[in-house]
Amino acid sequence: MITTAADRYARMLVQWVDFVRRNARMVLAASLLVTVAALVCVIVGLRIDTSSDGLISDEVPYRQKEIAFDLAFPQLSGPTVIVIDGETVDQVDAADQAMTERLRLLPALFPDVYSPGSDPFFRRHGLLYMNVEALEELINRLAGGQALLAALAEDPSLRGLFGVLDRALVAVADGDATPGELAVVVNRIADVVEARADGRPVDLSWQSLVETDDDPADRRRVILVLPNRDADAVSDADQLATIRGIGADIASDYPGITVRLTGSAALEAEELETVSRGGVAAGILSFLAVTGLLVVGLRSGRLILSIMTTLVVGLICSLAFATLTVGELNLLSVAFAVLFIGLAVDFGIHFTLRVREEVGLGRDMAQSLREAVEGVGRALTLSAACAAIGFFSFVPTAYRGLAELGIIAGSSMFIALLANLSVLPAMLTLFPLRRAPPRARPKTDPTTIYRRPGLILVATGIAAAAALAIVPNVRFDVNPLNLQDPSNESVATILDLAQSSRTTPYTIDILAPDLAAAEAMAAALEVEPLVDRAVTLSSFVPPEQDEKILLLDDAALFLGPVLTEPAPLPPPDADERQAATEALRSTLQSTAIDDAELDGAMAHLAAALTAFEDRAQTAPEPAYEDLEQGLIAGLPRLLEDLRASFAADAVGMDDLPLDLRERWEADDGRVRVTLYPAEDVSDNRAMRRFAETMLALEPEVTGTPVNLTEGSQVVIRAFRDATTITVVAIVALLVIVLRRASDVVMTLLPLLLAGLFTLATKVILGLSLNFANVIVLPLLFGLGVSSSVHMVMRRRRVMRRRADDERHDLLRTSTPRAVLLSALTTAASFGSLAITPHRGMASMGLLLTVAIIYTLVCILIVLPAMMRLLDRRSEGAS
Repeated sequence: MITTAADRYARMLVQWVDFVRRNARMVLAASLLVTVAALVCVIVGLRIDTSSDGLISDEVPYRQKEIAFDLAFPQLSGPTVIVIDGETVDQVDAADQAMTERLRLLPALFPDVYSPGSDPFFRRHGLLYMNVEALEELINRLAGGQALLAALAEDPSLRGLFGVLDRALVAVADGDATPGELAVVVNRIADVVEARADGRPVDLSWQSLVETDDDPADRRRVILVLPNRDADAVSDADQLATIRGIGADIASDYPGITVRLTGSAALEAEELETVSRGGVAAGILSFLAVTGLLVVGLRSGRLILSIMTTLVVGLICSLAFATLTVGELNLLSVAFAVLFIGLAVDFGIHFTLRVREEVGLGRDMAQSLREAVEGVGRALTLSAACAAIGFFSFVPTAYRGLAELGIIAGSSMFIALLANLSVLPAMLTLFPLRRAPPRARPKTDPTTIYRRPGLILVATGIAAAAALAIVPNVRFDVNPLNLQDPSNESVATILDLAQSSRTTPYTIDILAPDLAAAEAMAAALEVEPLVDRAVTLSSFVPPEQDEKILLLDDAALFLGPVLTEPAPLPPPDADERQAATEALRSTLQSTAIDDAELDGAMAHLAAALTAFEDRAQTAPEPAYEDLEQGLIAGLPRLLEDLRASFAADAVGMDDLPLDLRERWEADDGRVRVTLYPAEDVSDNRAMRRFAETMLALEPEVTGTPVNLTEGSQVVIRAFRDATTITVVAIVALLVIVLRRASDVVMTLLPLLLAGLFTLATKVILGLSLNFANVIVLPLLFGLGVSSSVHMVMRRRRVMRRRADDERHDLLRTSTPRAVLLSALTTAASFGSLAITPHRGMASMGLLLTVAIIYTLVCILIVLPAMMRLLDRRSEGAS
């Protein structure tokens, strides 16, 4: 009799399990010591890194360009972005300046704080950046309000405002002045009076009174904060907490202001929290779901205890392996615990159900363990090897995130196998099964469904053809931001910024050798339809300065009373404020003006003042002080900015502030060119068009659209390479082990069908492949082959050992039940990921669950139909 390597391996497994059985207590004690040591290792050493930068190898060309750009402009490498929004320009300007000043008092935490909105340079020269037509319109508006501004410059108080407004209304009524835009001013004042009467802290925006339009982007300021990179000095979490604390103080000082954080540090911190919270919840749910299914499927406390103990030992030891080899879990490998639970439990289910089957046949526990390991040991080993291949297939690719997961999970399959061949037999030895009474045969023959195997295969072929037509529509989502919880502040903020071309983070950068080359490059690229504008250092030198300065000089002649900063009158007391209010209300009610718009505004203000006076009777002094604050608070800043702007000189390259130059000109003289998209490139197709067009024109471009587009290609190539490696390696392994072409085909065909149906379902549901769920298809072959192998190898034993009239009893053995229970526990475990708020983990869990369900259907329906048809042909041939 010829002894094969497979037979020798089976005998070795039997000898090993006999050793474990004889030394069960010692094996469990040793396992406990190893597990405790592993747990300590995990607690002390394992970290989670949520940065998406490390998911792709640094050796990839686009990553090299990204790294080179970061080295040239470290100020732009991963800043924390503070976004301040408010109801008025005055509010956001004041809050921006206050926030910037507070942060600059902490240089040890924040060595670089950059705020264009509060930069004195832009406040002084801001009018020079307007186009000539807009500047002329602004000057005309200032001329129309010159009397109002001049009077308020002398008396910046409620007395001064209401007094000059009173005189202006009388002058219009007498025909000595035109209404102009007085109605707008009256209505804005009325809105503030109404709000203050209701207790709402609304301020009058003086800036908006002189602006020519009301762009929402004008009521937003962005501050860039470069954190301290020394992790030993202060953690990212502490820095973010400090910024949030200052932001909360600013928001309380300026009601109506919101302060939000985004940027790499904020995104990673919130993603870490989401992933950790979701991962823990998914792990607990996975453990409970698997336990519940085992209770239903096994109905044996001893078996469940044995399986779950083995599972815990394997999981902790696998995490310790991850700690010692990789050292940290990334955004993808953080789902490892759930994957391990779903996969490793399969080994225990197949082993214990086979043991129970043998016990049910009357064998004692020692013989049952030997028969079980001899029957399923080779299949378990082959399953572990195939699953490991599915994981290891990502290791040679440039997709480092999945490569690390591959190292951890692939190795853990052998750890799980060893645990199920050691801890599990030891547990079953100490907690042996009792022989259960024979179960009654089911009333329904489980083989009835397979009486027409040809019909099943024809229907499967039609479904496969339909799926094959759908699969080409599979899309890849290149934006990793779409993997995060959209309710996170950092995610919502960056998506909000992307809606405006002025603040979008989806820009493309190029490093030019010098300023002249940068200017030429910007001029050439700005004409491209997909480019909204191209900005470089020279873009900050205002155009047409001579004409604008002439306009400002001419305007300064009639705006002199506003710009000379006269000595203000003493502030009014409570009686003067109240008297000015009553006088204005009286004028509003008694004055008739032949202008419908202004007449309506006057009625609006009169009603607001009446309501205010009624509610101020209980505490008039603080009420009128509060009203003055709301109406006058923004005036001093406006007057200060006007005085500075009208005194502005011409701006040259040498006049640009240093912190601006450092963001556009590197130390070695290279100059940055930034391209802003003409489309909303948060859409994947628009982003790809923008990136690919710019890459074709300038191959050295970098920036978020390029990085995401190029990164997606790396992931897709990794997906293809891993799938190819998995299929080739598994086919080769199956050919070596099974040695029959028919068995290899029967093992693989259900998996190919399941993969096809999974991709088609993804298209039908409108889902995309992404950086997280791309792992599913290679894993499907590695994981799904386990059930196919068990069915094919058990069929061999059934056909070899039993009489011809019982050769189809495979469906009545424990193997189909083990396959069903294994698939259900795996689906339940993976499905727990689908409920996590992190959309990347959720999409991975959902797609894995769908894949496992299709695998189960194909293995328990299509595969037996193939077997039945093959058997009939064999019988016919004989």
